[in-house]
Amino acid sequence: MLRSFLTFLAASVAAPVLAQTPAIPNAQSTDCLLRVNPAPSSWIIDGHDPFSGTVPEGTFGVTFINEGGAECRFTPRFELNLPPFGLSKGIGRPVEYALVNLTDTRDVTPRAGRSRAFASQSEMVLKPRESRSLLYKLVADPVHISGAGTFTQDVTLEAQDKQFRSLGGAPLVLGLNVLPSARIGLSGTYTMNKGQAFVNLGELKEGVAPLLLNLLVSSTGDYDILVSSANSGKLRMGSSQWSVPYSIAIGGTAVNLAGTRTVPGTSKSRKPGLIKDALPIEFIIGDVSNKRAGVYSDVISVTVTAR
Repeated sequence: MLRSFLTFLAASVAAPVLAQTPAIPNAQSTDCLLRVNPAPSSWIIDGHDPFSGTVPEGTFGVTFINEGGAECRFTPRFELNLPPFGLSKGIGRPVEYALVNLTDTRDVTPRAGRSRAFASQSEMVLKPRESRSLLYKLVADPVHISGAGTFTQDVTLEAQDKQFRSLGGAPLVLGLNVLPSARIGLSGTYTMNKGQAFVNLGELKEGVAPLLLNLLVSSTGDYDILVSSANSGKLRMGSSQWSVPYSIAIGGTAVNLAGTRTVPGTSKSRKPGLIKDALPIEFIIGDVSNKRAGVYSDVISVTVTAR
């Protein structure tokens, strides 16, 4: 589970099945007998963070073995077991993907149900007892990722001759595993100072401080916001005992700063797809009467955790 952290300062002046051609009954040693051996048997792009800015991809291999006594001539092709095309977890829009044969530099994605046939594509030829391995790259389109979880599609990798007859094949699960992830940031009235966001509350007056500040949250799904105050909800003047009580509200939810508090985020059930929220932050100042003039401050830490 990935977490994102933010601290800011408030101050004031006072995230096989081995598919072999089922050993053809009574097959003779003079036949082409092809075994297709993917490694691994499931091609899953694992541990992708949709907010990392990277393209989810993985490289996988398959070995074709001629266990017969005759030459095998074929072309490897992928076929969908069940349309529509795309990686899915049963709900939402499927995640589109591409399959590339790295050995021959060809796009073999079964977008229309099967890999496209190229007129110029040469056949693979395996002599008796000969084997050959190919490398494939699976690339998922991050634009269509709608949340955390495992998105899959069942396909069959078949070795087909010129008449599109199968000489052997193996079932494959193509997939993408998306991590629960969340990111936070700020927008509005603040400045950066030594890696911290500095929020100037202006002259302290009892009530809501007049500033515009939003907590920006991007998440794969439901999330929680944890908030803590270094001074337990007090703006303190340096190391002195002079302080002004205050509280905050995030997205309209009041936060008691006496200890670490959790604020529930937007429910994904009400927002399909990745969540992108802008939650207003309000500072509510307490009693300021009979306080010594000076700069009062506190450090607030905010953490967001995707469920």
